[in-house]
Amino acid sequence: MPHPDRRRLLIVATGLALIPALTGAAGPPGVEVLRFGADPQQVCDLYPGSDGSAVLLFVHGGGWAHGERSMVHALPDYARRHGLTLVSTDYRLAPAVTARRSAEDVAAAVAAVRRARPGAPILLLGHSAGAHLAALVATDPAYLAAQDLTPADLAGVVLLDGAGYDATTPRGGRGPLNRALERMYDQAFGDERAALSPTLRVRDGEVYPPFLIFHVAGREESAAQSRALAAALIRAGGQAEVVAAPGDSHRSLNTGFGLAADAEGERAAAFIAAQTMRAARTEHAS
Repeated sequence: MPHPDRRRLLIVATGLALIPALTGAAGPPGVEVLRFGADPQQVCDLYPGSDGSAVLLFVHGGGWAHGERSMVHALPDYARRHGLTLVSTDYRLAPAVTARRSAEDVAAAVAAVRRARPGAPILLLGHSAGAHLAALVATDPAYLAAQDLTPADLAGVVLLDGAGYDATTPRGGRGPLNRALERMYDQAFGDERAALSPTLRVRDGEVYPPFLIFHVAGREESAAQSRALAAALIRAGGQAEVVAAPGDSHRSLNTGFGLAADAEGERAAAFIAAQTMRAARTEHAS
């Protein structure tokens, strides 16, 4: 078995090697492109779906510095199978910006989707660095407040194997591989690690959407980060469930999510259905 340092770097390197270099390109045929800013990366793809269906807004990973909204893998079929509208968003990337600006873009994408699909429940789905950004937008109200929204306007949040929910936590291990990971975090967070850590942004008195948090079984770094975020949300009166994904790697949890036989995708589908019904009841009551 590879040394833990090497395994963590392989998680990063494998993901980055598979990421397309082009960003801001036109969407696939039949997909509506929504722009929410002047930058080429301030854009998202809205896949065909019923105007009234719940929206699953996907935030890709890539170490905050790479990635592209086309990295949807099985999600288009998954959304169709479960009666959802899929949206996949780009966002500005490091080193041009820090994770703060990336999170601002995710919040702006939420607002763009709300304008395009008024009244439809919106749920965030993020993988890796995208899981961190989804969690940050859903826990720190400043991002959605800039769009005249609140975290409570989200119907739910599904996170896939994030390990940056508390960026102040030292990365384990030593040597050049660990230094490479530290450089990645320094580039994404700069001197704002605490301010950009979702776990540390959770506050009593705020209303948060329910969270379903997956981590790869045996990947202790993401497991510990996932448990700590869930604990913070629960202490603040929120709802959060942490689920270990057996047999998955950091990459396969993402690429396999939503396949017909994928246990994590189906568990998330039940969560999404429950939160959509909750949002409908809340809307009806108001």
